[in-house]
Amino acid sequence: MTPLQARASLDRQLARHGANAILRRPVWTGGSSTGDDVTIRIAAQGFSPKELTGSVVQGDTKVILSPTQIIAAGWPSAPQVDGTDARVPIRGDKLVIAGRVRNIEAAAPIYLAGELVRIELQVRG
Repeated sequence: MTPLQARASLDRQLARHGANAILRRPVWTGGSSTGDDVTIRIAAQGFSPKELTGSVVQGDTKVILSPTQIIAAGWPSAPQVDGTDARVPIRGDKLVIAGRVRNIEAAAPIYLAGELVRIELQVRG
């Protein structure tokens, strides 16, 4: 499977079974915060009891998303300065699911042949 095929397959599944959410990177300007937002499709589910270890606690949510909308929107507007992939959300970013703002605790990007094809998040709140 090519990276393009893998991402297209995930996009189809999210279109059929996913939900809209807003990915937000808080931007501080002049002492106030605004959001660098992009609307994305996600699949969200709770962690299983055997996954509740280390930094994963009861009430956290596992979120799967495709980078398609992130790439299309050019999100975030400011690049990472530490050399990491700016398209991957970072701790401190927010995810708004059904109007509820959640904090991104961790992100696991998945690459196929060097191309970003999927992102898994741990969110809390």
